[in-house]
Amino acid sequence: QNHSNRENESFVALNCGAIPKNLIEAELFGYVEGAFTGAKQGGQIGKFEIADGGTLFLDEIGEMPYELQTRLLRVIEEGVIRRVGGTDEIPIDVRIIAATNKNLREEVEKGNFRKDLYYRLNVLPIRLPPLRERKIDIPLFIDYFMERKSRRLNKKEVIIREEHMRFLMDYDWPGNIRELENFVELVINTEGVPLTTGNKFDIATGKKEPSGMDITLDELEKAHILKVLKNNNENISKTAKILGIGRNTLYRKLEKHKINEPK
Repeated sequence: QNHSNRENESFVALNCGAIPKNLIEAELFGYVEGAFTGAKQGGQIGKFEIADGGTLFLDEIGEMPYELQTRLLRVIEEGVIRRVGGTDEIPIDVRIIAATNKNLREEVEKGNFRKDLYYRLNVLPIRLPPLRERKIDIPLFIDYFMERKSRRLNKKEVIIREEHMRFLMDYDWPGNIRELENFVELVINTEGVPLTTGNKFDIATGKKEPSGMDITLDELEKAHILKVLKNNNENISKTAKILGIGRNTLYRKLEKHKINEPK
């Protein structure tokens, strides 16, 4: 809940990893008429102007293109923006909140993230411990997502046996909450399809007899990605959003699973 002096102002969110690199600049700063092919008549304001007076939440900022980081730094330092294709400087008053699942210190050392921008953003850092450090919460999250997702998907909740819950609590969940949330949705959509991950175990289906399907977690992930891609006409942005990951992360998974990139 927002208890700041901006609580009654706009709160605008942008996932930096879910928007194509060639579009994120226009999303943030807006554009003027004729700025590029396909630009709307009259232009369009960007997230900064929409959030003026309020808060702009930049999720997955570690995915922001390096060249765009320079423009963001200028906005923070000078409090003005310039729309794509325009020359007028527009003053804005925006509080920026940024989040990332990357180690930005390491990204700075690798040359992937601007050092000066990192220090301007790292004023009041809040570290959220990874899921592997709070495994006691995993059953609570699973129950929460199971109830929420089953209602949204209009499907029955899947009962997970105690021994399988122990396996899920032993898993490190490198993708943290999003990976767990996507896993629960996967289980609901496949009605508790059994998995094989090292030692064989079945995710309970509520049936007395298991279905007998044994596939790896990687194979299940690949099948799910292919299904979501197909359901969204192979649209990368929509697929990434539904999967709860950034576009770059999705591209890495396509390469990992040897899935041809949509044209």
